[in-house]
Amino acid sequence: MSVFEDLKAMVGEEAGPFAANDPVNKPMIRHWCEGMEDGNPLYTDEEYAMTTKYEGIIAPPQMVQAYCVPLLWPKKSTPPHPLAKASDMMDAAGYFGVVATTTSYEFFTPMRPGDNLSYTIKLDKVSDEKTTRMGTGCFITVVYTYLNQNGHIDCNLQFTIMKFKPAGS
Repeated sequence: MSVFEDLKAMVGEEAGPFAANDPVNKPMIRHWCEGMEDGNPLYTDEEYAMTTKYEGIIAPPQMVQAYCVPLLWPKKSTPPHPLAKASDMMDAAGYFGVVATTTSYEFFTPMRPGDNLSYTIKLDKVSDEKTTRMGTGCFITVVYTYLNQNGHIDCNLQFTIMKFKPAGS
C-alpha cells in the first residue's frame, strides 16, 4: 500500500475532545481586541452589549483557536491526532514539505465569558497525488469542531495543508 492509500484509509478518524486551557474570559477578549484594534463594543462594552440580541459581551468568533491552542509549556503528552499522524506518515515517506493552503470557518454559537470550550479533530479528506510548482504530494483536510460546555457547536474550522516532496529534491 502507498502512503496515499494509507492516508485515505484514515479518512473519518477523529480524536478528542480536547479541553481548552482557559475559560472564555473578558481579559483575553480585551487583549485580543487591543491587539487586533477591533473596536466593536459588543466585545468590550457590557452596557452596550446588554442592549443587543446577545444580552451581554461575546468573544470575537476568531478567538476560538486562541482558547484552544495546546500549551507550549510545560509540554503535555497527548496521543497524536489525525493531522499529526498523517503529517508523520508523510514525513516518513519523504514528503517533508508543508504549506497551509486553506482555512475556512463556520460560526454558530457565540462564545461568552465563562464558557469552557473543547474541540475534536477529524481527518476529512485526502487528495490523490498531485504535482504543483512546489513539488509532489497531496492535500490533507481536517475539520476542527469547537464546542461549548453545553455541547453546542461554536465553530467548525476546515483546515487544509499540502504535504509534498519539494521540487528538485
